[in-house]
Amino acid sequence: MKKITGIAVASLLALTGCAKQQPVHSLVTPPAAEQQAAEQPGTPFVASEPAPAAAPSSFGEDRASNIQQCRKELDAMRLYSQASFDSYQAEFQKIGAQTNKYLQIKDSIGADINDLVMPRYQFQIRELCFRIKTRLSQLIIRQAG
Repeated sequence: MKKITGIAVASLLALTGCAKQQPVHSLVTPPAAEQQAAEQPGTPFVASEPAPAAAPSSFGEDRASNIQQCRKELDAMRLYSQASFDSYQAEFQKIGAQTNKYLQIKDSIGADINDLVMPRYQFQIRELCFRIKTRLSQLIIRQAG
């Protein structure tokens, strides 16, 4: 159970940089890593790597990699349809803002609530990334045909 919770926490930490409106100050990531992440534009969902104390598993790293790929595909969509890009970008930022809000209170709520809520945030980003990939594929195929 602790391993699953650790994986879920690492996954949510990967989502912490989505909202551009509010800077997020992680309690886990050292300040130098936060500053480095803030200097890297274009990768909002993956602000920084978790601190070594978090010991991310390859599963957590894969999830961060998937989110980065999702962001790249969203950026590529801009070349094919600005309207689709704007729609998905707004949704991407909304999910990131919601996740950041949850992460701010995560440590002050019980494990039972975290166990219920965390899968919802994970599902939201996976589902959005699937829809982005599908829409981008449709746009590319439509242009090729």
